[in-house]
Amino acid sequence: MNRREKRLTLLLVVMTVLITVFVGCGKNKQSQETAAVAEKNAVKQIRIMAPNMYFPFIIADKKGFFQEAFGDDTEVIFTIADSGSAIMETMTSGEVEFAALGDMPVIQAKANGLDVKVISSLFRSTSGYQLIAAKDSGIKSISDLKGKRVAVMSGSTNHKLFLKYLDSENLTENDMEVVYLKNKDQLAAFVANSVDAAVTQVPTSTTIEAKAGAYEVVDANGYDDILTVIAGNNEYMKENPKDAKAFLQAIFKATDWIENNKEEAIQIVVDEMGDSYENVELYYNTRTFEYSLDDSVKMALEDTISYLYDQGTIKSEPKVEDIVDSTYLKELGVNSDE
Repeated sequence: MNRREKRLTLLLVVMTVLITVFVGCGKNKQSQETAAVAEKNAVKQIRIMAPNMYFPFIIADKKGFFQEAFGDDTEVIFTIADSGSAIMETMTSGEVEFAALGDMPVIQAKANGLDVKVISSLFRSTSGYQLIAAKDSGIKSISDLKGKRVAVMSGSTNHKLFLKYLDSENLTENDMEVVYLKNKDQLAAFVANSVDAAVTQVPTSTTIEAKAGAYEVVDANGYDDILTVIAGNNEYMKENPKDAKAFLQAIFKATDWIENNKEEAIQIVVDEMGDSYENVELYYNTRTFEYSLDDSVKMALEDTISYLYDQGTIKSEPKVEDIVDSTYLKELGVNSDE
């Protein structure tokens, strides 16, 4: 190869490299622009969870109040969960922003380091939670549970009530065979005669009574003040305080709508849950829906904290002031500290 041919070859190599670089830069710029457009056009998601029968949440979803509160540029995903524990597991993995559940799993999650905050109460109840017994069990009082097979959903509000029952008679779980079952699985256990009793709630209890001949022994009155709360992912709420307020506004609107359209609201929940009208109506009538973080709510939370710690369920006692955040209620004009 002579000198002239070498120069031509070198020139071709340089031109090839330059073309490759320019094309690569162009593609990279185009990719960045495409990614930027995709990000701009991406739909924001708000994920909300609650156990079944939680009226304001179901109504807010079905009547479009959630969607209205967050706007058309947000996709609202509402999911009904089996239990509060399942909800906390989902929130731990960062897959839910707002939820409703019993105070017990929230406190356990907080004690385990999850940055979750209670931003309001949801409902209180005593008559909606009870100890029921199988028709041939011979159980007439709490003391009769000794040596029996008792079903309860582990880590739930019902579980706390169960422990309260036992304490009242100086009993422990070691005095009986405890069968950990979700509410939805308890009817089958009664029908199969594999349990003698259960600590459960309406409408599970009324269904078991109707289909398996069980009966109520005692409700929660005098044993525990059942508290259900509204909670949120604190990191998300601090970054998106408007979303927290919008979420609560949707719940308030649903609650007002239910009060003015009770029969229709019950039918909506019936259609959603596949239960009878009578059961759903009983559930609603045994709950008092209220939105507050007043002293009575804080006392109920403190009671649950102390109980979980005494039982060894949690290794440290979180402070109530580290669990609750009344910011959003106050900004919506709800007096939450009295």
